[in-house]
Amino acid sequence: MSKTWWGVIALVALVSVLLRHDLLFLMSLLMALVGLASLLWTRYCLAGVSYRRRFGSTRLFFGEETDLYVEIVNAKPLPLAWLRAEDEFPADLEIAPGRVHYSHLPRRRVLVNLLSLRWYEKVTRHYRLRGTRRGAWQFGPVEISSGDIFGFAVQREKLPDKQFVFVYPRIVPLTALGLPARHPFGDFKTPRREIEDPIRLMGAREYVPGDSFRYIHWKATARRQALQTKVFEPSASRPLAIFLNVNTFDRVYEGIDPELQEFAIMTAASIARWAWEEGHPVGLYVNSVAQPGGERIRIRPGSHPDQLFWILEALAKVVGYGRWPIEAVTLLESRGLRYGTTIVVVTPVINDRLCEVLMDLQRRELGAALVALGKARLDRPLPGVRYYHVGGQETWRELGSLELA
Repeated sequence: MSKTWWGVIALVALVSVLLRHDLLFLMSLLMALVGLASLLWTRYCLAGVSYRRRFGSTRLFFGEETDLYVEIVNAKPLPLAWLRAEDEFPADLEIAPGRVHYSHLPRRRVLVNLLSLRWYEKVTRHYRLRGTRRGAWQFGPVEISSGDIFGFAVQREKLPDKQFVFVYPRIVPLTALGLPARHPFGDFKTPRREIEDPIRLMGAREYVPGDSFRYIHWKATARRQALQTKVFEPSASRPLAIFLNVNTFDRVYEGIDPELQEFAIMTAASIARWAWEEGHPVGLYVNSVAQPGGERIRIRPGSHPDQLFWILEALAKVVGYGRWPIEAVTLLESRGLRYGTTIVVVTPVINDRLCEVLMDLQRRELGAALVALGKARLDRPLPGVRYYHVGGQETWRELGSLELA
């Protein structure tokens, strides 16, 4: 309600008193009541109003749908003639049905709800959300606005509530990538007869030169007054560590090929699922960070029931540019991997330094495999290193038409 309005009321009231005009005086009273009602609504219209999103699931496989419920509550005795809620969401996800408008922000849309609310009323709207693109997608903030029933004033408020929905990368069978269905990374032969599982301690024996100091059994050493080495039960499954290079060119300033990058992420996800289904402890290392969070992506090989979902969520969070060379990440992280681990490097870029690191893995009795994409190709075979080339953008587009695995 503007000052002009109150000035008009005062003028009408003054004229009615001077002229002793009853009708004008009554009119000034009515105008004052309208002004007071407008002032009351404007001041308290957004008090007690809440906006809440409720997802059927915040983690979706590629192409999967889920429910989205929007609950708007007016928790006060003052009814609202109208309320408008504009909720930001990513343009890469599909929401239906609903009034969707363009946002002034790039790659964002606005879900609009316009409704009236009685006192202490809750309204729930139901939508269907479809994960059509990999990523960690932010919903919110939401702006709510309302006003008086006369349209004289509007009150706005931005609610900082934000939520994330994670869409996992597309997953395809390894055969669709051109990899063999059985033993794609070979039967890795080691000089030792069997792989020991460090989480299954069986006993201790006397230390012999060459034993790792990491496995010294200090309690047994103290009891026997001689160095003792831990003895573990053999493990039937071989760990698999996937190293993903998200850079699509040798130098970062050359930019990123988005299709090739998504192809690399899809390849890593498909290998992870294959390993998990085959019962191999599987882990993931990426030369990039996760958003939200900003932490480095490094998941050690493990057999936890949720291990695959941790890997897929990390891949959903991968940001566009790799901060570190994949060969440096591979060299650093491989030092902490247990004996017998097979390292699979998925990369759109191959250089001499990466080949040297793969050869070094062989010398350290670790299995090594190289999965290349795009224009990355080996000039010559690397002894002991399994090598596959799964194609480029054309293959990525062909796989897009495949039925989801």
